[in-house]
Amino acid sequence: MAATGPQARLHDLTGGRPLLVDRAHRLHEELGDPDEVLRRLAGLRTDRAEARGFAEATGVYSDPLPAAGYRALDDEFKGGLLDPEGAVTAVALKIDDEDGARWIVNCLDTLQVFDREDTRLRLEPALRECVALNG
Repeated sequence: MAATGPQARLHDLTGGRPLLVDRAHRLHEELGDPDEVLRRLAGLRTDRAEARGFAEATGVYSDPLPAAGYRALDDEFKGGLLDPEGAVTAVALKIDDEDGARWIVNCLDTLQVFDREDTRLRLEPALRECVALNG
């Protein structure tokens, strides 16, 4: 059975990312109001500066290759499910280098940009929305 209520909303808003969970914890200590914490976390997806800060903090943009790979996956799969080999193929088509594409997908996996469903991957929604907000 899936979680419901504030805990489910917290997970939806943070994707379980330690950076955002820590932010939620700090906000809760500061505000003492779980509903306000959730409202402020939701603002991350609508505030360009906040979204950019979060996307940059993930490390996706720390190097041009993972950034190009992330854009290729987002362009190809639009947030849908993909298999790991399909991810490598999509990136390889973008950079014209299969070994480099494999490295990029592994790098993105290390940066935790994927949610997993069995053996398939999906770009993590919180990060994807923040990246989309900044074009």
